This record gives sequence, structure tokens and C-alpha cells, in this order.
Amino acid sequence: MDGGSEVTKLLNDISVNPWMFLKEYIEYFEKMKNRLLKNISNVLDEEGVDTVHDMRTSCRRIEASIDFLEGFSKRESSKKAKKKVNKILKKSNKSRDYQVHIDFLLKIEGQNNEIIDYFEKKYSKEKEKFKSYLKSLKISKLDHLLESCLSFLVFDFIQNFQINKPYFANLYTKEFEEVYEEFKNTDKSDDKKLHKIRIKVKDLRYKIEILGELKGKTLPEEDMFKQIQDILGTHHDLIVLKKKLVKKIQGDNVIALLKEIDKELTQIQGKINVEVNEIFEKLCNNISSQEA
Repeated sequence: MDGGSEVTKLLNDISVNPWMFLKEYIEYFEKMKNRLLKNISNVLDEEGVDTVHDMRTSCRRIEASIDFLEGFSKRESSKKAKKKVNKILKKSNKSRDYQVHIDFLLKIEGQNNEIIDYFEKKYSKEKEKFKSYLKSLKISKLDHLLESCLSFLVFDFIQNFQINKPYFANLYTKEFEEVYEEFKNTDKSDDKKLHKIRIKVKDLRYKIEILGELKGKTLPEEDMFKQIQDILGTHHDLIVLKKKLVKKIQGDNVIALLKEIDKELTQIQGKINVEVNEIFEKLCNNISSQEA
């Protein structure tokens, strides 16, 4: 069988034998929970370079894990857990954006130090605000909330799952087809819609990552979703950076920088129109070949 359709086969196998999935799911959730708590500590202690980024990816993975089983449970614990994790993400948005902007600016040869200094001051300010929020969190309560969420999700899954009902395969197909349709119908110059598509693609990627735990490897679909995520992510970051430069920075020293950003955006736009579309088509064909 074609390796590209391995995800759909795995999802159908789980429908026949859900217990093959449950152990790996629990271990994955626990790993992500512990990683999140550790990353929060790293942000507060200034340990590591990409601490905010690492913490954010942990949040995203936990959100995707909850989504995976939430259809079997109507309890408030999963909603509370997602709300708490999402709040951490939102509180970290500005510091993350400034960090990404600085990384891009530093790569540009001859970049004016005045602009970098401006963004570094903004980053420092936003990171301190975010750290203040993290300090106000009760880590033990967050740990307990996530643990409780996992327990109820697993319990309700065992109680409500129906053998041979292709719930997961149908869910994956539905979510993929919705985001693919949204991409096809979206004006590729609409950065806000492209950003929303990116978030949905990221969620799908992390769900596939959970399935990869069953095989002990990275599945082809996960890499394909990551390629889309990276292209759309770079596009969004450059759009946001350009808007901030136009709004906040005055003078001739920003003109050359804006031209450089426009050049990068033109290249990324080409990738969106061609590469992203091709990857979506391959993912669609993977599903179609399995259903045939």
C-alpha cells in the first residue's frame, strides 16, 4: 500500500481496535503536559533560547490532544483545560511576534541598529509582561486541571466509543476537506484568512503526530502539514512585521527594509500559490486512494 495513505489506514485500524491507540495517547498527553509545565519554568528562569516558542508548541499539542477525544465527552474539564491553555497562548502572542521579527531583522545584512533596538525593547517589555502572567498561574492547579481533563477524556472514550464505527477516519477526512476547501476558496492576498488556515493545519499536524506515536516514526502527512504550516507562518510573520514597521518606524532607513520584506513576500506568495496547493492536492489524493 502507498505510504502516503498510512494515516487513514491507522485511523481505520483504531476503529476496529481502539485499545492499540489509547496507551500511546495517554503517554503522549502526559509527555506534553510535563513538557508544558517544564517550559513555563524555563520561560520564568530564562533557560534556553526559544523558551516561549517551545512553551507555545506544547500548548498547541495539548489543544490538539484534547480535540482528538473531545467528541466523546461533554464534561467541563476539557473546556476549562483548553481555555486555560489557550489563554497562555494569547498572553504570549506579542512577545513571540517580536522575537520572530528580531530573528528576521538580524538576518538582513546592513540592517539599521536603531530598528533592531526598537524591537528588542518591545520584546523585552512584552516578555516581562508575559512572565508576570505566568508567575500568577498556579502551576499545581494547571497540572491538576490537565490531569483531570485526561482522566475524563479517556474514561468517556472507553464508555462511549463504538467498535467498528470509523469515527476517527471520518473526523480526519472532514477536518481536512474543510480546511482544503477553505484554502481553495480564499483570496491568497487575504493574510487573515491564510493565518486561520495555518492554525487549522497546525492542529491537524499535531493530531497526525499523535498517530505517529503508534508507528514510532514521523508519518508522511505530518511532514506535509508542517510544510504548509511553515510557508503560511513565514507569510503571516512578514505581513505583521511590515505593518508594524510602516506604523511605528519613520525615516528613510526603513525604505530599504520594506523593499526586502516585499521581495520575501513575493517569493512566499509564489510558494502559497504553487507549493501549498500541490501539497494539499497530494494530501487529498492520499485520502481518495485509501477510500477507493
